[in-house]
Amino acid sequence: MRAIEAEAARLYLQARDSDADGEWQKAYAWIARDPAHGFAFAKAEAGWELAERLNELPAGRIDTPADTAMLGADQSEHAIPEALVGRRALLRMAAAAAVVGVAGTVTLRLVRTVDRYRTALGETRTVRLADGSLVHLNTNSSIEVALQDNLRSIRLLKGEAQFDVAHDKSRPFIVEADGTQVRALGTMFNVRLRQDLTELTVIEGVVAVRNGGSPIRKIGGGKSAAVRSGSIAVTPIEPAQVKQRTAWQEGMVQFDGDTLAQAVEEFNRYRATPLVIGDPAIASLRVGGTFQVNRSNDFVEALESSFGVRAVAGSDDSVILVAADGD
Repeated sequence: MRAIEAEAARLYLQARDSDADGEWQKAYAWIARDPAHGFAFAKAEAGWELAERLNELPAGRIDTPADTAMLGADQSEHAIPEALVGRRALLRMAAAAAVVGVAGTVTLRLVRTVDRYRTALGETRTVRLADGSLVHLNTNSSIEVALQDNLRSIRLLKGEAQFDVAHDKSRPFIVEADGTQVRALGTMFNVRLRQDLTELTVIEGVVAVRNGGSPIRKIGGGKSAAVRSGSIAVTPIEPAQVKQRTAWQEGMVQFDGDTLAQAVEEFNRYRATPLVIGDPAIASLRVGGTFQVNRSNDFVEALESSFGVRAVAGSDDSVILVAADGD
């Protein structure tokens, strides 16, 4: 059994690190050969994700009736894995994932058809789901979609996506992103997985959000939420800020008083080789403007002509930014 668990962990980590379709298919082929393989793989996936989050999760919390009512009797956080389970032979595997609070990718794939969509570095893509909903994927992003008779479940594995949700009261639309669950109540919203938190922007309508043991928060259009470690910090945002956060759908990035460090981070999402701030003194420089995501050189030229910044080209096509008056 230890050998099976070791192989399950190896295959999961290999697929997870590469995020290549071929590696995932290799893992699922191995799973299909023996029910014990599926159980071990679900255990490996759930255990790894729990280990990553364990130090961040708050103490557990029992939902009040009001919380349950917001999601609906069959739409609580525990209803998602339960609703997806349809074969007696897989109940034990789903339960193993539920023990640690994770609905595993393998469980979703074996119980129902799961579609996987992804974008390469610098690529954006719009996917129309079978229910009529639209998913817009930003650069270097991937999702898994499981559409059931009573539930529409989306898992944002990495990157950023905007969801334009088709209204269907009989099938809740729930997005899971790094432990955060967002239930759409007929709406349009954007989810971005940042390094230290999950960023939610509600463009239209209302969503219900929870993370870990947090209470459920109802968030309306024109508001943003930063979600981390069971905390949900909600702030209102102006229409211009919403437009700035979603400009990527038009192939643009917008800056309005952002720091140079923030602008460089944004451009590097679309570049194979990075822009690098070589002088900490200019990292807090405030910049503005609208640029095409695939023309970061225009941004560099603007820095040199208007912001007192000098660019030094690296042999690997990287660009080092320093103060213009430096040596």
